[in-house]
Amino acid sequence: LFRKRLDTLFDNGFYNVGNEPSFLTSCLYHWIGRPDLSSERTRKIITDNYDATSCGIPGNDDSGAMSSWLDFHMMGLYPNAGQPYYLITSPFFRQTKMHMENGNTFVITAKNLSGKNRFVKSATLNGVKYDKSWIEHADVAAGGELLLEMGDKPAQWGATQLPPSGEF
Repeated sequence: LFRKRLDTLFDNGFYNVGNEPSFLTSCLYHWIGRPDLSSERTRKIITDNYDATSCGIPGNDDSGAMSSWLDFHMMGLYPNAGQPYYLITSPFFRQTKMHMENGNTFVITAKNLSGKNRFVKSATLNGVKYDKSWIEHADVAAGGELLLEMGDKPAQWGATQLPPSGEF
């Protein structure tokens, strides 16, 4: 039922890309074990609504809110407001390096990423198999590498261990 409601929201044009309260909506599929659908919805939102023109950011950027939404999703992470973790989505970049304030560097690498290979097949965090579709901020701040193996079809990666839904 939840998926049907989300699909109805997007498929009937009710989603408002220019409204900040809608930010998390495309990632809600994570909570039904379908991070691939979160990635697909997010990718469509970006390709349909953002571009490199002077009017390429929808809505009012409100001190960088809309562009931050874009930046995070293009890296393959999205912060869940009020929680100490990020949802992992399909990145647009083959590699992103984040230099942390503490001097550590966190790298996100999307191996075999292409227009066709846009689904996360598997992941490792610092060389260890990683099945969660989310990552804690402490892991990002500690530095290291999140390696995403990309493929051309949705996989079971991230489907079994759902993101936390409440306080840690």
